[in-house]
Amino acid sequence: MRHLKTLGLVIVLLIALASSNIAWYFYLNQLPEEGQPKVVVRLCKQYGFHYGQHIIMEHFELIENHSGGKATTEWYTMSGGVTINEAIVAGSLDFASMGIAPAITAVHQGIGTKILLSMGSKEHMLWTWREDIQSIADIKAGDKINLVQVGSIEYVGLVKAFVDLGRTAEDVDDVAVYYKHPDGYQLMEQREIDAHFSGAPYNAMYDADPSYHKISEDTEIWGVPLPGSALIATTKFKEEHPEIFSAVITAWMDATHWIINNEQEAAQIIGEYFEYEDIWQNWQDSALLWNPTFGLSAVKDLADIMYDIGQLDRQMTLEELLFEETLGLIGE
Repeated sequence: MRHLKTLGLVIVLLIALASSNIAWYFYLNQLPEEGQPKVVVRLCKQYGFHYGQHIIMEHFELIENHSGGKATTEWYTMSGGVTINEAIVAGSLDFASMGIAPAITAVHQGIGTKILLSMGSKEHMLWTWREDIQSIADIKAGDKINLVQVGSIEYVGLVKAFVDLGRTAEDVDDVAVYYKHPDGYQLMEQREIDAHFSGAPYNAMYDADPSYHKISEDTEIWGVPLPGSALIATTKFKEEHPEIFSAVITAWMDATHWIINNEQEAAQIIGEYFEYEDIWQNWQDSALLWNPTFGLSAVKDLADIMYDIGQLDRQMTLEELLFEETLGLIGE
């Protein structure tokens, strides 16, 4: 009788233990969505109206919404593509925007990124206050030309122009200085530098002032339409979080379309973020074209030119440079 009681007690304990494990299993696998750990998406932009998609995505929490609450975002701002690439190498970022030249260079260097989407079009223009500089051929050693950063689209553009004139990248180094665009604009006003290779909104500001004149611009130098900047992503993030990766693409598209359809409100939100004065006027003067695939078909042409002028040591394919999803969007 005692053995039967003992056996019965063991069976009861086993049933209780099994019931507990089953309950725990269902608890772990049926947690409410808000209880699940969220994927952290780390994004970086630079300064200026042209990085507006980032501001709109953050303002309306578009990545969070399109991921069904499975993602949370961390937003960073850095001053240039070269610095951003260094942060990606350090493992600190998943998505970022930068000029097309450093974006191509990063893929070439194998840091684990590819080009995803375009910001749209934004012409970079070379301005001066000096009457004796009417073309790039007039620039000589000792002149000070602001190119933002080594490896920037401005830097590579001037290298391209110099090579076309029979000069070299070393000749660019003899004239290059490196300041952020706001600092470059101030130094131009003070006549402490001779020329500034700039983008929006500074092009409009120079154009409105008769004391400056344009020396050259992207289209003239490259001969192909350049995306103003590109959104890049790490291949690691796509592999580890494909659903969130798709949510970022959708959020970017939505932000672009919202800007196009709500231009004045978008200008207000983006302008206030960067503390611009005369927000709406600056926006209109900047003449930005918002298009998530603009210029991406020319990325291979740009990479070939960079190879020809010695900025890359091998030629690259479009498949190497762009994500598969990006290739499918070209021409849409």
